[in-house]
Amino acid sequence: MLILTLKRLIYLVWSIMSTFVLSGFNGFGQFGGVSQHAGNAFTGDLKISAPNSLLIAPSWSYTAYATDNLLLLRGFLSSTPNSATYIQTPVKITQLSTCDRFCLVLCENGKLHKIRPEISAKLEEVKFDVEVQSLPQKRSIFGETKQSDCFRIVQIACGANITVAVSATNAVYNASSKVYQFPKHYRVRQLQCGFEHALLLTTNGDIYSWGNGFRGQLGHDVLRVEESPLLIDALAGIKITSIAAGGWHSAAISAFGDLYAWGFNSNGQMGLRIFKSTSAGNIKQPTVFTLPQVVDLPPCICSRSGNDVKSSDSNETECPPVRVFAGARHTLLQMSCGALYAAGWNAYGQLGLGRKVEFCDEFENVPIIEANDKDINIICSAWCTILYKGS
Repeated sequence: MLILTLKRLIYLVWSIMSTFVLSGFNGFGQFGGVSQHAGNAFTGDLKISAPNSLLIAPSWSYTAYATDNLLLLRGFLSSTPNSATYIQTPVKITQLSTCDRFCLVLCENGKLHKIRPEISAKLEEVKFDVEVQSLPQKRSIFGETKQSDCFRIVQIACGANITVAVSATNAVYNASSKVYQFPKHYRVRQLQCGFEHALLLTTNGDIYSWGNGFRGQLGHDVLRVEESPLLIDALAGIKITSIAAGGWHSAAISAFGDLYAWGFNSNGQMGLRIFKSTSAGNIKQPTVFTLPQVVDLPPCICSRSGNDVKSSDSNETECPPVRVFAGARHTLLQMSCGALYAAGWNAYGQLGLGRKVEFCDEFENVPIIEANDKDINIICSAWCTILYKGS
């Protein structure tokens, strides 16, 4: 058994080192090596596909990796950089989410665990305040109603000061306490957390937000705390297909290919200019946007061949954004052709633009040819961006 575990651990480490490319901060060796920066451009290639079961969840100081029931933590563990530890879970791991204080581990049996970034850490099961009446009911062969003892978590996300989970019965939990109950027919498509806020996207395209909204990240036109999910009225009636929660900003893409962003725009992470040029000089624009803003995007210049959609007045290829991702203060878009665009803070090269620039307050193309692939997985951490190809 020990030999088998070691073989699987070696395979996991090989998968990590050979299947993803990175641009950004690596000061604690959380992605291997000892360099402080991975550089201002993506290093490595995407020729080797990662195993389907590979999960990657980076925080600022360490990264969690998992495949099947094997979990590896790497980085700043027990106040020691370039450290690593691994642990086996009873069943297969299906989701990971990290913050600086702990890593959430969801297993296929619906049980949620957390583990602290420590070398000798152990899994701790997260207990929820379950309402008995919220569990699905079953009937015996005699027609008597009996309560099912099956409580399952199906979605998780966490940030620096928020932890969210959704159960199979559509109950929403902040930490272990239930704060909201969606109707039975609702289905959760995405769940995202920033530092202090959460976004939830349903399959019918509605966005709900809650948490700390003092930087406008909730999109409700008020700066306040919302204790439970609240529909973003400004986007009601617009079918949203992808969402992202950055540190203190939020973004969403509609079915029509429009990009909306709101919240904190300190480094241009919303893709909105920080300064506006006028005849009187540069005028500083607002930093906080409490309502979703439509973001103008540059025409997509991609390397597709065949069914290109050309603009009537230019030779540039127009491709709408289809997925959005966010780090602490940066945002990435993937266009329908697979091309990547980035905006925001770039002090550690997390935008992958290939040049040194402190920030970029409008979306620019990320020059990585291999990224023009719809099967690329994209992860934005606080200060870095990871790309890897699914098998």
